[in-house]
Amino acid sequence: MIPKKYIDYYGDRTRWFLGTVVDIIDPEELGRIRVRIYGIHSENKTDIPDADLPWAQVVLPITQGGTNGLGNNLGIQIDSLVFGIFLDGANSQLPLVVGSLPKLEENSQGGRSTNQLARGTNTLTKNVNVSGAPSDPYAAVYPHNKVIQTTSGHTIEIDDTPSGERIHIHHKSGAFMEFHPDGSLVIKTTNTYIDAGTNANIKASSVNVEGSTVNINGGSGDVVVSGISLVNHTHRDNPGLAGAVTSKPL
Repeated sequence: MIPKKYIDYYGDRTRWFLGTVVDIIDPEELGRIRVRIYGIHSENKTDIPDADLPWAQVVLPITQGGTNGLGNNLGIQIDSLVFGIFLDGANSQLPLVVGSLPKLEENSQGGRSTNQLARGTNTLTKNVNVSGAPSDPYAAVYPHNKVIQTTSGHTIEIDDTPSGERIHIHHKSGAFMEFHPDGSLVIKTTNTYIDAGTNANIKASSVNVEGSTVNINGGSGDVVVSGISLVNHTHRDNPGLAGAVTSKPL
């Protein structure tokens, strides 16, 4: 038998709700949110200000760490439509949000909460000024493209559209890297720095380098091309030739 003091937390008296998220800035930084719940909280914020609404816990998937500082922040945003239950039953002061619901939105681009990239509308510009670079492969068809996009514009796409499979990471600045359907990789950045530590190995049938200035610095070591040192090598003199012409490096 369940003790009377715990009866409000037992499932027989559970109450569910729908509501709109009004605050996501949890002072405890635990991922709690404030929800204006339909049928309980007045839409008149003079009657019940947002600051007076109780903080709601949010259920996270079991793929999140959940302890030892391994939990992740929520992606829920203000104006999201959410579903939940009250942990304290009829008292209705301990809301628990179980998930969010997609919805139509008149003021949202595309008219709904679903990301436009997921629905087949490309909202990102990708310009690459490199000889031979393939064109933008975006050809997403709903519901194959899984999209994560932050409020500032950072975007990740994992697209399983048949014959248009891609993986795309896009920075709000316009920098991006994208795996194309044929496995090609296109990278666009403002500047690129690679520290490979001990070894960096590149193999290709053809390697093209474009730049107004190309610098190769061997440091205190050497630069070797096809077995010939460009730092430590000798030339054979050809006496009598005009302009002191010498042979190629030996």
